[in-house]
Amino acid sequence: MPSAIFSHQAPGLALKIKYPHKFDGTALCISAIVPDLLSLFGPFFAFTLRNFTHSILGVIFSTVPLTIILTVIFCTYIGPFCAKLAKKNGFLSRPLRYMGMETWDNLKKKKYNRRFFLVATYSAFIGGFTHLLLDLPSHEYIEIFFPWVILQNPDFLLYSIIDFGSTTIGTIQIDRNLTVFQLIWFIETLITLVLALYFLRYMKNRNLISKWYDKT
Repeated sequence: MPSAIFSHQAPGLALKIKYPHKFDGTALCISAIVPDLLSLFGPFFAFTLRNFTHSILGVIFSTVPLTIILTVIFCTYIGPFCAKLAKKNGFLSRPLRYMGMETWDNLKKKKYNRRFFLVATYSAFIGGFTHLLLDLPSHEYIEIFFPWVILQNPDFLLYSIIDFGSTTIGTIQIDRNLTVFQLIWFIETLITLVLALYFLRYMKNRNLISKWYDKT
């Protein structure tokens, strides 16, 4: 995965800016990180949980419903709390204001009606699916069609660019091998992070969040 925090949100932010009233921006952004959040619970399962969370079935049956729940929680509590912090004169306020979080108190205006659940559902699916697409060239395996098949990326993506072997720290073994797909992961992370920050600044400078909610 490219880093899920901020970088994975770039496609969703672009869609929200282009079509502000056709997508739920919060659902787009949250669903873009849910597959990786769910993968954190992998040690508690007898199978490789990532195979499921990074598949189309995983997006439908886990990412979408969890995103809708988290969207309600985020818009009701977390977004307004971030806005409150951004408006204060603390050490966190400046970076929060830089990303326009002082306007996130508008999120509590969201109405949880039939239209919300419809828009949030397909927004969550699209956000989760963009996560899978970003992961395609940056991992060794492609789990998108799990459980029917797990594909290995082409050999050229597995090619080792730099290999310093492995080292062991305690019981943890660290592989110091840089492959092509890992380099792609790093490049994707940088590019999508820059794009996500650009989109957040674009929204802030044009006061888009306030304008969107003033029209609802």
